[in-house]
Amino acid sequence: MILDLDLQTDYFRAADETAVRTVMADKEGKPAEAFESVRAKRIDPTTVLRRLVAAVETKEFEAGGAPDRSIWPTGPQPWVTEEGSITEVDREDPWMTGPWVVELPDETRDILATIERKRLPELAARWARAEELRPLATAELVQLIHRLGVLARRAQKAQQHLYCALSG
Repeated sequence: MILDLDLQTDYFRAADETAVRTVMADKEGKPAEAFESVRAKRIDPTTVLRRLVAAVETKEFEAGGAPDRSIWPTGPQPWVTEEGSITEVDREDPWMTGPWVVELPDETRDILATIERKRLPELAARWARAEELRPLATAELVQLIHRLGVLARRAQKAQQHLYCALSG
């Protein structure tokens, strides 16, 4: 799976979903400016970040796992009815246009918080094998892994959660 090269992902920490929704409801809706964050272009939480989590745990990556919980936009997803059938979608609906915010499981935060500086080169080399990361240099990945680990440790210490804002 190759990700859209324009996908912007910002990982950030916040106390709870109410704080995140308050920022998102503002016209600008830029959580990366309101909360401590790490910009991680094309590092989606569902696939690419989970590959890093697997590397930290020294496990093989497996698709699936605990799903990220959608925080923004709010309301029901427009393409699924109450009966579970798929409907035609308004292309201007916020669910289609974004931005989107998901809350990562606290387990993900806690695993990222265990990243030690001495493991950065090994983790970057392992993570770089992912098809989605091939255009990135190992040095960039080392820096990104370090920054994500620091963010996770700070979130854990402050009893906060990790979120990811995605936009096109």
